[in-house]
Amino acid sequence: MMAPLLEEEENYVRLALLLKGVSPRAVRIYFDREFPPTHLPSTLNTNYNTLYDLKLKRVLNQAQWNLLFPRNGVPVSTTFDVTLMICLIRNLTSVTQPINGFDSLPLPVETTPGPDLARIKWYRNILAHHDSNKMATGDFNTAWSNISDAVSRLGGQPMNQECQELKVKILDQSNQEIMLEIKQSQEKIKELGQTVDILGTEHSEVTENLRKLQVSHSTLQTEHTEVTELLKDPIPWNIRGILYSFRQRL
Repeated sequence: MMAPLLEEEENYVRLALLLKGVSPRAVRIYFDREFPPTHLPSTLNTNYNTLYDLKLKRVLNQAQWNLLFPRNGVPVSTTFDVTLMICLIRNLTSVTQPINGFDSLPLPVETTPGPDLARIKWYRNILAHHDSNKMATGDFNTAWSNISDAVSRLGGQPMNQECQELKVKILDQSNQEIMLEIKQSQEKIKELGQTVDILGTEHSEVTENLRKLQVSHSTLQTEHTEVTELLKDPIPWNIRGILYSFRQRL
């Protein structure tokens, strides 16, 4: 049985539950308003060229492309994650862009759908790159207020109630198990990071050795060419005269 979570660990788990469990549904509610499910396939087909251009620019990856244009069946928003839905909303609708763009935390006064989507996106990125399984209560309260307000505006009053309940509910064993999984995942990420660093160092060393070999090979080629040319050229007449005089003396 796991030991009880510390307050800062609970903060982290609650925020993870909000961002991974609740906010995607709020984004999907807004997405389905912008892209009614019955018209989603035709809308994607109409915008095929725009989407293909995003794929060429690596904004969309192959896995996302397969969801948009499946070989079997039709695309459905329930298979889209937050990143893909926000990408489609940004590029295929007239949603108002936040003042500082979709990749920054919007200003508090920006409360339209575009900034709210950017808030959720921003905090999801923060959580994904958070190097600890703890979060200070002050930071947690600020993040919770920003995210839950965005979720409520996008998803409606029922989702606002869900956010309020999640913030104070007692975390049961299943929720605490999430914390254990997070800890284990972070350890694996650290190990992978160390492996990547080692591979990066080895790759740099191999690259440097290869560069030195290429320089040596180039030098040898140059010297070989010079020697070959000397052997091909006839002996200059002045050298031939010296050799003839030398032989006469003998």
